[in-house]
Amino acid sequence: MEINLKEKLRTLRQRKNVTQEALANHLGITPQSVGKWERGEGFPDITLLPKIAFYFDVTVDELLCVDKIKIEETINEYQKQSRIYQQTGENEKLLELWEKAYDEFPNDLTVMENLMQAINRDAVYPCPKDKADRIIELGEKILERSTDSFQRENAIELLCYTYCDIDEEKALHYANMSGTIYIGRETLTTHVLSGEEGVKACQSYIATCVFHAAMTASMMTSKKQFTPTEVIEAYTFAVDILKLLYSDGNVGFYAHELSYYYLQIARQYVKLQNKEKVLIALKECCKHAATEANLKDMNYTAPMVNRLKHRVSNTSKNYKGNACNLRLKALEEDIFDTVRDTEEFKNLVSQMEKYAE
Repeated sequence: MEINLKEKLRTLRQRKNVTQEALANHLGITPQSVGKWERGEGFPDITLLPKIAFYFDVTVDELLCVDKIKIEETINEYQKQSRIYQQTGENEKLLELWEKAYDEFPNDLTVMENLMQAINRDAVYPCPKDKADRIIELGEKILERSTDSFQRENAIELLCYTYCDIDEEKALHYANMSGTIYIGRETLTTHVLSGEEGVKACQSYIATCVFHAAMTASMMTSKKQFTPTEVIEAYTFAVDILKLLYSDGNVGFYAHELSYYYLQIARQYVKLQNKEKVLIALKECCKHAATEANLKDMNYTAPMVNRLKHRVSNTSKNYKGNACNLRLKALEEDIFDTVRDTEEFKNLVSQMEKYAE
């Protein structure tokens, strides 16, 4: 348990508007002793603690920041449970958890950040007004008070996404508050680190860039009306760059993305009335869904990512069950009626039923 007396003592003394000398005189010690405490070079004798606390009209627990430590320990417990709900895709329970934490600690920035994210995960898009209003309120409070760069970046991201369907100008305002791809944290880190750490940083950055390039190609298809052929081209690009990076087929976490991209390709081939390619795309879709459903902790093995690892404990999802559940629901769509009676399609349904949770 870390006791941060120096900051608390300085704050209390400044709030009471007394000098180190005045406090020292009250305690019958030298001003130099008070100076050492405030520099973190020592602690008062235990017999002085009640007298110091009484002088500043606080409890000994408050003086030693024990209340703060207890709060941090409680919030850490909330975060442990939160990670479980994120891994199992239980968004409603996640939101209930952070609503409870917010009722208990309404001024804690970590709680605000997690509640903001929980509301976002539980919302459908476009985000309902009541949920959007709460995300905006929490995000603006964080930006007003927080000096933590990661916390501020998370708030900026969710504010931008929330405003996308409400106010484009505001969304762009928050988008412009973030860094550029040229001078971001990951970019600079690859320049700074050397040796094995440098290689790992480069691989991590490349993997991130490829993932975002694939996701952006996917997102592009929603910006305006494209032909089925153009949509297939965009999703094929997303598939190809992921396969290029994970060149040995060990795609790990990205099996989920590939499954989704192939599903979109299959839907477009239905529109082009190409049953053969519909089934080829669905086969790839279900193959990658099964891979995701059975995914464990692993090391990536392709040359460009062989310093990276996949850890299930570090991932989260926005749905219950696994990817095979999602694909079973997709296979029930009317759009696939043209191939539903084929043996290939029936085999795919059986495969998804086998691995669905």
